[in-house]
Amino acid sequence: MRWSAFHVVSLLLLRLSRPIQAIYADEAYQVDFHHVLLGIPLPETTFLHRPSPASKASLLYSLSERSVLGAINPKDGSVVWRQQLENGRGLLKAPAGGNTIISAVNGTIQAWDAAEGRLVWDWKGSEEIKALGVSRNGDAGQGVYMVVQRSGSKAIVRKLSEDSGALLWEYEDESGVTPYELSVSKAGIRYVGLHSALLQGSKIKVRTLEPSSGNTLSSITLNADKDNSDARSIIAIGSVGTFPLLAWSDRTLRNVRFNILGSNDIVNAKLTGEKSKDIDSIQIRAASPVDGTVDVLVHCQSETLHWAEVYQVDIKAQALKQMYQLPSLEGPTAFSVTVHGDSTYFIRTTERDVTLFSSTSDQSLGQWTLQPKPHDRMVRLLGITHAVSEVVSKGTSNYAVRSAVLLSSGDWKMVYNGEESWFRPESLSGVVAAAWADTDRHGDLADKLAVESHSNVAAAYLHRLKRHANDARGFPSWVTALPDRIIDSLLGREPRSHGAPRDSFGFHKVVIAATDSGRLFALEAGDEGKIIWSVQASEIEPGQHWAVESIEIDHSNALVRVSGGDSLRINLKQGIIFDNQFGSPAESLKSNVVLPDSSGKDVTIQVNKDGSIGLPQSIHPDPNTIVVTQDEKKVIRGWTLGDAKPQLAWKFVPRPNEKIVTLATRPSNDPVASIGKALGDRNVLYKFLSPNLLVVGTVTTDTSLASFYILDTVSGLVVHTLTHPNVDANQPIASVLSENWFAYSVFSAFSDEEADTGAGTHASAQGHQLVVSELFESSLPNDRGALGSFSNSSSLRPLAVDGDGHDNSPYVITQTYLIPAAISFMTVSTTLQGITPRSLLCVVPSLNSVIAIPRAFIDPRRPVGRDATAAEMEEGLFRHYAVLDFDPKWVLNHMREVLGVNKVITSPSLLESTSLVSAFGSLDMFGTRIAPIGGFDMLGKGFNKIQLIGTVAALAIGTSLLAPMARKKQTDTRWKGI
Repeated sequence: MRWSAFHVVSLLLLRLSRPIQAIYADEAYQVDFHHVLLGIPLPETTFLHRPSPASKASLLYSLSERSVLGAINPKDGSVVWRQQLENGRGLLKAPAGGNTIISAVNGTIQAWDAAEGRLVWDWKGSEEIKALGVSRNGDAGQGVYMVVQRSGSKAIVRKLSEDSGALLWEYEDESGVTPYELSVSKAGIRYVGLHSALLQGSKIKVRTLEPSSGNTLSSITLNADKDNSDARSIIAIGSVGTFPLLAWSDRTLRNVRFNILGSNDIVNAKLTGEKSKDIDSIQIRAASPVDGTVDVLVHCQSETLHWAEVYQVDIKAQALKQMYQLPSLEGPTAFSVTVHGDSTYFIRTTERDVTLFSSTSDQSLGQWTLQPKPHDRMVRLLGITHAVSEVVSKGTSNYAVRSAVLLSSGDWKMVYNGEESWFRPESLSGVVAAAWADTDRHGDLADKLAVESHSNVAAAYLHRLKRHANDARGFPSWVTALPDRIIDSLLGREPRSHGAPRDSFGFHKVVIAATDSGRLFALEAGDEGKIIWSVQASEIEPGQHWAVESIEIDHSNALVRVSGGDSLRINLKQGIIFDNQFGSPAESLKSNVVLPDSSGKDVTIQVNKDGSIGLPQSIHPDPNTIVVTQDEKKVIRGWTLGDAKPQLAWKFVPRPNEKIVTLATRPSNDPVASIGKALGDRNVLYKFLSPNLLVVGTVTTDTSLASFYILDTVSGLVVHTLTHPNVDANQPIASVLSENWFAYSVFSAFSDEEADTGAGTHASAQGHQLVVSELFESSLPNDRGALGSFSNSSSLRPLAVDGDGHDNSPYVITQTYLIPAAISFMTVSTTLQGITPRSLLCVVPSLNSVIAIPRAFIDPRRPVGRDATAAEMEEGLFRHYAVLDFDPKWVLNHMREVLGVNKVITSPSLLESTSLVSAFGSLDMFGTRIAPIGGFDMLGKGFNKIQLIGTVAALAIGTSLLAPMARKKQTDTRWKGI
């Protein structure tokens, strides 16, 4: 067979062609990021434990300061499961040999499946649980024990069934002691109480209870009146193996007393270290691998040094033997204890190394130099505060040590034989404020061009030569990386990193976040939320919170404003604080406001708690500025700053028993692409657009009436009002205002005779409602309203009545939807030009989700009780239904659960179709990007560039092969014609 050029071209086209792929690959978990956090772990509720007797590996359990209970996989640091508990002081215990873990918060005890995090049972009481104890699986008297204190001097010990949580017995103690701790062991139940005179130096009382009935077996009083100045002197109490151990120190911190609960004998350990006179605090680590002995490590800490002394307690002989001393070292140190087989091991973790010791010798069994991984430009992760460890023996002299180390910053990392296995930024929990920052990698060029524009010709020319010479240094690396970029682009892969990532589409913006613990973070949104840097911006005392009001981005810096007038500036690229200012200590100060002055520069004015404004004489703000304030009594005021002294322009005072629950203004970046809405019949409805609108939501405490007012902040006039009766003020109420529409959500009785459920019947119910209103200048198409024919109008009288009696009030269309869950926060997506329809972004706490509701689904102009006409369908309208279900496709976090999120911020990308989204709150941090109507200005990942290039190349080859044949045929035809 002879192959012609036509056959060759046809074969090439068939070879390169593929079936059309109309479905793009899902971008979930690729374009978004999620920091799954527990919060800073508490040392007393953090441990390694096997989830079941059959399990060969342990999980890392912790109940954090955010009241989140979770299990971490020690291999990779991933969260196996987690549960949000109620806020309060938490306790956590794990019965040895069992498959559950027991938590107690306030008056609630819950049993959780240790492997899956499933709730097995719970028990609720009215009193706060002071102490919690669990017995070993299989022991006599197996159960869960707790101690509570009622008002007065009565203390109660209760026993619950470990299988069902049923109350088995309770013991009441009316002796007047304060319950302190509970120790559960084979020897019995020991209830330890502190006498009311202990604060003056008195006694410790120990009662032994019979596990099966709760009867008192014995009562012993320990003479500790010479040692105890307060309850803090008790440094260890609980079950160590099969023995209940109690330890306390004297007032000088040079002696430690030990007592096996149930006996009167007290064994004294005199700290003999050379630095014992400088001890600031003492910690105890103890274990009992075999019956009859308890191995104890006493960790001593001074201001700069740490050392330890190891003892062995002989239970039968009631004797104490010092085994050895570990020399003092400078810097933070954490000791942990673990039992493997019949041996007790102590692990010493410092900032430099990890050392393993046995309980019998000070000769190290192994020492590993720490090899920390770099965490970008984060500060040095030093300051070890706590550690829990596991030891595995691989022979007579070979060991493996795994330690979960808590750092002073609140972060968590796993160290395996000196190498860091994983790192968890738990200090990122508790974000109170955040802002998007454009790193603007071309910002340096803009600064340099500005320098050149303000220089003379010669200086500008020399400056440009230096700049070009400096740019030429990067040319070799750019050429080297060019092949990789071409290959990555053709194959649709993520570009390999060659220095700073390219940001052609504006996806690599940075989120600047401030936490209530005083830390500042910078996260790369385009690189899976990678932490670029982290710094401790403010030292916060325990129990206090960093009250950040706002974060303002100024080119390459961020300005962080704190309640009370404090502020600081930080460099966005390096995370370096260079300007820290402290505000006025005046008690009347509420916050600061930044305004432009008459020259265009930003100036700061003070807002007082009574709603007034403090304006220094040296500041001359723009005379057209209106400042809106709210005082402690929820009165809203509008102030003009044109004169030397601020003048009260208007005041909005809520009615009696009415409180303000929500406020909403238009976003600072809220571009309007069109002043009108084009209808299907080619007419136009003009939008009521005003940058001065304010949504005020109130609820009356006596009648449960919710009112939503649309205020004009220049004149103080009420533009529109909506009311809802029977509103539950305990449910979340959220609102948002954007362009010419606003939305809010409430929980109230729903009754709307115009609503159509789809079955032709009226709806009447009680539930969560989403209300959406849109404002237009007129109800008539192509009409600009009463003031449309006027060349100007008064801002102080925006609703003025004209000569014919027509006012300029907006025409408002409102629709109400029943939604399946409460919404706690609302905002809208933002694009560069505002051409793309906005999506309503909502935080739904009950679903642990952030959803994006398309604007078309909540358009108030959707026809009610009928199908849409052809013209309305052309606009994208469709029939209105009273119930609006949350489509799973609207859930931005997909299958993830985002816990503790309470706020969402958005930022436009360089693509008009796409908006960047970041959600944050008391726990998790989440970020993604959305395209409300699809990525119409960007090729999808399913686009095959190789196929396109191959097709074009094949066509070029085919054309070049067929062109001579066509010319020959044309020539032959002409000759035949002659």
